[in-house]
Amino acid sequence: MSAGQDTDNTKTTAGNDRLSIGARLAAARKACELDIRVIANELHLDIATIEALENDDKAALPAAIFVKGYLRNYARMVGLPEDEIVRDYTEQTGEPPPLTVVSLKGTTPFFQLPSARLLRNIILVLLAVILIWLAYPFAERLITSRGQDTQQPVPGRLALPPADSQATQ
Repeated sequence: MSAGQDTDNTKTTAGNDRLSIGARLAAARKACELDIRVIANELHLDIATIEALENDDKAALPAAIFVKGYLRNYARMVGLPEDEIVRDYTEQTGEPPPLTVVSLKGTTPFFQLPSARLLRNIILVLLAVILIWLAYPFAERLITSRGQDTQQPVPGRLALPPADSQATQ
């Protein structure tokens, strides 16, 4: 490394006396006596990406959401506070804070749809009623036909004559 690159790596952020994120990561890596290839292998990243993180080269890095994950994992690996590193990166990039959910308490909608479970149950009851209504004529015919066929012999049964007719013979 030349002296010019070394001074870029130790620049301060927003006028603070602290080192830049990349400089802190590089210093922690060197303090742990880890090679840049070891970090790249452990984080499953290219060596160029690790160098871009350490040199604070935002042009060579992907989208901020990915960089935050890289920084968090890198900081965890070298023993730096993860949340502080990510917070400092967010402040440097000027990225807006994450969206929050706003509750609209006290307001009721003009027309509220019923739940999906209620709609499903109503549809199932209606289908059952329609099926019973369609099956009623068939069931009625079946019941009336059984009542009329009592004179015919039932298969599998032996029809015996009444007991008084045998006594008279």
